[in-house]
Amino acid sequence: MRSKNLKLSLNISIIITLVVFGVFIIPRSVGTPLPKTSSIGIDGIITEDEWSNADWNISFYLDINNTADWNGKINVDGNNTMYLGQDRSNLYIALDLWCDRSDNSTGEWVGVWLNTINRTFDDLTAWMGYLNDGAESLIHNVETDQPWDPFKDYDTGHTQYLEDDNAYTSIYGETEGTWSNFQYFWRDDFNITSELVSSDHLYRLDFSIDIDDWWPYFEVYDVIQGMEVDIRTKSNITIDNHDIIFWYNDGSMPPMTDSDQVKPLNKGTSYQTEGITYGMGNLTTDHQFKFSLIGNHTDPFTINLDVLTFAFFLNASNSVGLVFWPLSSIKNYQIEWGFGPSPGNTTDHRMFEISIPKSELERYKSNTELGIVVGGYGTMAIVGTNWWVFSKVNYYVPYMDSSQYNYYKMIGIPSKAIPGFNILLILATIGLISIVIFRKESKKL
Repeated sequence: MRSKNLKLSLNISIIITLVVFGVFIIPRSVGTPLPKTSSIGIDGIITEDEWSNADWNISFYLDINNTADWNGKINVDGNNTMYLGQDRSNLYIALDLWCDRSDNSTGEWVGVWLNTINRTFDDLTAWMGYLNDGAESLIHNVETDQPWDPFKDYDTGHTQYLEDDNAYTSIYGETEGTWSNFQYFWRDDFNITSELVSSDHLYRLDFSIDIDDWWPYFEVYDVIQGMEVDIRTKSNITIDNHDIIFWYNDGSMPPMTDSDQVKPLNKGTSYQTEGITYGMGNLTTDHQFKFSLIGNHTDPFTINLDVLTFAFFLNASNSVGLVFWPLSSIKNYQIEWGFGPSPGNTTDHRMFEISIPKSELERYKSNTELGIVVGGYGTMAIVGTNWWVFSKVNYYVPYMDSSQYNYYKMIGIPSKAIPGFNILLILATIGLISIVIFRKESKKL
């Protein structure tokens, strides 16, 4: 009997040790097995075996334009399929577009927008603020087999305003107003009353603006072609001097004698609007735009600053469908497309397979809810548009509105196998526990 008790105690100790050190791994939540990297081939041809273990197999209906295209192909209304899967390294997406019956890639593109950590955004600025931080975008130009170029070769103008009072400092003079008074002529003026410095009355405002703050979603410095400062001022009396001084790109202020950097402004008593071109070569290496407004006169004076805005000339947005800023935060990915039958539909049609490394998806967690919008254009489009989309709405591409994404709970990745040194630790622990139990039982004999 003692012998049986000893064996039972030894078995119990081994089981306890195994559980404590995690040899018995609790399976992930009930669901189909995760696809393995080797099972999904990114070749643009969807087969049943490779996608049968995907986390999700989603059917979606498209009511699209049935007019014959230039190749005489007629796309049809009907169901399509999106597959979502993952392994330890990659997120996989497949689009089985049963409705798209043409193999013509002219003008074709496909887009994927992701919300990886349930970010909330409802406009373009908010969405762009979260790019690479919970919001992700991938737009691929099928015709060129490259990420979609977000910019064209010609320029367009953009007006920017001061956004807080930290952008300027009063060196001389007393100010009245805030940054909001600079924006529009119908608002109250921003007023500066001169102060006596030595024997002259003087005002000076220094500005330092980080232009990257205005465009945090792409490298704006690479696409700015020019810049202009627009200013509207008057004085209560005609003053001796009034100038705008553009600082050097090393961050230092030039002397007043440098006519390339110092430009005259209105000195009179009537409002005058002036546009002064600012060379981009004056920006500091960290893209700081620095300038000063300076005025002086023998008698006290007040400057009424009605408007101060900034005109930037950028490469135009190379919009795609209704996506006006086609920015791809995902740079590293695999994508292939094909044309032919698939497990769901034996009629030849367009299909895509996409693999995105999880290292590209900041904050993505394998067992969380994933928000997704997919869309594109080939010859297939919703009636009256040049795009198709699968989201909670079908009348625009709602990449900037998190409430219109479709959300799917992804299945978690199981724990990795226990490394060899942990196994040795477990075996040693089993031995120690067994010896202790054996000695105790032996004393009882």
